[in-house]
Amino acid sequence: MAEEKDIKEAVEEESKGFDYKHAGSFKVSDKFKDRFMTRSAGGPTMSVDGLVALGHVKGIWKIDVEVLQYPNTDNGRECVCKAVVGGYDWDPAEEKVVRVEYTDIGDASPANTNGQVAKALIRMASTRAIGRALRKYTNIDMVCTEELGEDDIATESMEDIASVKMVDPQQLIAMKGIIQQKGIDKATFEGMLTKTFNTNDFQRLTFEQANTMIQILNNYVAPSK
Repeated sequence: MAEEKDIKEAVEEESKGFDYKHAGSFKVSDKFKDRFMTRSAGGPTMSVDGLVALGHVKGIWKIDVEVLQYPNTDNGRECVCKAVVGGYDWDPAEEKVVRVEYTDIGDASPANTNGQVAKALIRMASTRAIGRALRKYTNIDMVCTEELGEDDIATESMEDIASVKMVDPQQLIAMKGIIQQKGIDKATFEGMLTKTFNTNDFQRLTFEQANTMIQILNNYVAPSK
């Protein structure tokens, strides 16, 4: 677990030059990677502390957690929590920074935790829920370190870790222009996103997905009335 001063320093460092309008994805520093990232058998991971730091770079106005299921003998001692992260994102349709909320679920049980963590299931389920919601908010397409068991984490260097390229400002502008030109309303646009990518959040698209979405918009023909 990172110390509070590490998170504070990371926020100060990663905030330099941050711009909501051009923040398709974070380009984290090598120092940040050393502090908050590691490698598992399945690829790079980021700790919840690292996600919290990046969340504060964008701005967080709330993190709420609700326990949906308390662990007991009847449910296999499985705890389930829901986290809601409130922050800020650039809305290309409105051309301004707006308040946003991201929600996700986290679970913990003796079957998916190790050692001493199995004695703190509520805390782990809460941590996992917060991490998953923050992943959505920060556009970080990595598993949280806290999701993994000790055996899944490797110790190799993070120098070779490269983040997935996310949607860039030019693509957002292109999508907005087509939407306005064709008179596509918000509900229709979000429906197209959900059908194609199983998400209605255009900020979560990768660079390649955004290119696909632009093609879909270009080919869109409004239904006859």
